[in-house]
Amino acid sequence: MILCEVFLLACAAALCIQSIWTDLWAGQIKNKYLLFWLAASILLNGVYYTCYARTSFQAAAWNLVLSALVSVGFYAIHIWSAGDSKLIVVLLSLLPGRLCWDGAETIFPAAYLFLVLFSIGYLYLVGEALWLDLRSHAIRWPSPSRAAVCQTIREYLRVWVILYAWNCILGTLFPAFVEENVVLASMLSYFLITVLRERPLYHAKAFLVVCAAVDLFFLVWTWNGIQPERILRMAQTLALVLVMMWATWIAGKYVYQEIPTDQVKAGMILSRSTLVLLLPSKVKGLPKESFEDLRSRLSEEEAAAVRRWKTSKYGRDTVLIVRKIPFAACIAAGTLLFTVGHLFVFFGLWGG
Repeated sequence: MILCEVFLLACAAALCIQSIWTDLWAGQIKNKYLLFWLAASILLNGVYYTCYARTSFQAAAWNLVLSALVSVGFYAIHIWSAGDSKLIVVLLSLLPGRLCWDGAETIFPAAYLFLVLFSIGYLYLVGEALWLDLRSHAIRWPSPSRAAVCQTIREYLRVWVILYAWNCILGTLFPAFVEENVVLASMLSYFLITVLRERPLYHAKAFLVVCAAVDLFFLVWTWNGIQPERILRMAQTLALVLVMMWATWIAGKYVYQEIPTDQVKAGMILSRSTLVLLLPSKVKGLPKESFEDLRSRLSEEEAAAVRRWKTSKYGRDTVLIVRKIPFAACIAAGTLLFTVGHLFVFFGLWGG
């Protein structure tokens, strides 16, 4: 059993190292590499769960299925690419169930891995931006206006009202699930609000009134006795909204990078402010819209058109692009940290 687990961990480590290298230097990890490691995973797991770790198979299977659904969800809301979704599924399939998933108090222990890798991604984004600012002596301090502060407060209250209603309903219908899978429930809340914010329903006053009425109902319902789970749910909602808005602020502050126009390449994403500059131009092949996410990656033809635009009447020497987070490298680094931590805990090397 130990030998099989060593082979699985060695394959996972090799894929992590390969992913970091190819993502940082080539910008992608090719399907042929993922297929190779997937074949190795199927072969090794077939032996591992058939001969040695039968009792761990159910936990590992549930975890892999939920991880696949979450990773596809992040792809669906344009957080990362399809390749990143495939990478994390293959990586998780290479982690031995007995070492990483047995004894977990949640049906989705890999949820903590998602937290780790997104933390690494944001640290990379902020760290790279600060380094570039320091190198160019151009540190940008925030200077919010009164209108911006008021807008932020209104947005915070709107998101809190919606998420608290959702969390109350979810906690009432599925109390055991929410209590045992706090991180997974938070991810569901994140998906909900991310999808809603792109829909007209999110801005409808009637929808906000309904959510506020649900909030009021649950607050009145629990008024006669202070229930710790209600207080915890309210605190979790407040914390989740704060984290989401902080992450949005970080992304808005550090997500852009100014580059020479003649260095625009396929796969880059133009900022909305740059797209506004392109609209009056008559240069053919220019992009027409930008969502500032993976939906708006430039094709070869669009990138060439932007480079031609530089010498046109409305052209500029520089453009703003959306800074790329190397998610494949973040996934690999996060998986390495997550696995090492589990091994320390499993073998009793951490905390006695």
